[in-house]
Amino acid sequence: MPSTFLEWMGVATAYAVVAKAFLACTPTPPDDTVYGKAYRFIEWTTLVIGKVKQEAGR
Repeated sequence: MPSTFLEWMGVATAYAVVAKAFLACTPTPPDDTVYGKAYRFIEWTTLVIGKVKQEAGR
């Protein structure tokens, strides 16, 4: 378990890299599904702002 600030920053950076790779490789789901809500949460936690990907359902 990380105990210093730099270790926490490394964990946060690794999470952001993995999550953004996941977001880039998967199609955007509709917002009204459980998967869509989880997808939006991942976007929010990695600070994805705006319409970066295609619209849902296309």
